Amino acid sequence: MRRHATAVPRTGPIRYAATAQAPAPVAEDDVLRRVLRGAWPSLPALAVAGAAVCAAGTVAVLLAPGVTPVSVLVAAVLTGPWLAALTAAADRIAADGEAGLRDWGRGLRALWRFGAAQTLVPAVPAAAFLAALSLWQQSRSGWLLPSLAAGGACAVAGLLALPAVLSLGAARPALRGRLLWVCAAHLVARHPARFLAAPSLALLGLWASLRWTASLLLLVPLPVALVAAAATATALARHGAATAGGEEQDRG
Repeated sequence: MRRHATAVPRTGPIRYAATAQAPAPVAEDDVLRRVLRGAWPSLPALAVAGAAVCAAGTVAVLLAPGVTPVSVLVAAVLTGPWLAALTAAADRIAADGEAGLRDWGRGLRALWRFGAAQTLVPAVPAAAFLAALSLWQQSRSGWLLPSLAAGGACAVAGLLALPAVLSLGAARPALRGRLLWVCAAHLVARHPARFLAAPSLALLGLWASLRWTASLLLLVPLPVALVAAAATATALARHGAATAGGEEQDRG
């Protein structure tokens, strides 16, 4: 018997439909537009949050006046919860374009312990630096110099990473502890200019309030929080875009 060959139609390369693709990374320009456009409608919440931070700082100054180890720790404990709530409101603007008083209240209830704990991280080495400085001024002992250097370096590094820590912790409740600080330090090291903007703005506002009037302090927390939130959001957006680009290159 002769076997009849079955003709198999020629087909081109099989194309698989992309059924499950990763979401496109957020562009940095989109984040900045959301922050700029959402600042005005979110002004009531930001104003209340900034006033709460200033009120907590005033209570800390009244309880522990001067620049001492005790005053630094008291200021960190009292202002930390309000800083975390303000950061959460600013992050909400960077993510959704608007934040209200209810958002700020929910952030305060959820993050008050977190805020106090995280602000103590740079406050403890700062207090140790001030204590070592006081001892060194009295004794002029050389063995105190390493303590001064270590305390000052840890305090500065912690203050630079603190905005990123508060922002990441507010956006990701599961990210806590050492891993949170490692991730924040990584972002700051990758984008130092962005994260230097918020501390520089805070120092400028503090100088202006000391130079002219203390009432200017009420205006400082709002732009500082928005700049810090924009720095964290744009850094994450760039990191996500770079990761997506690397995955596309790996796939060919």
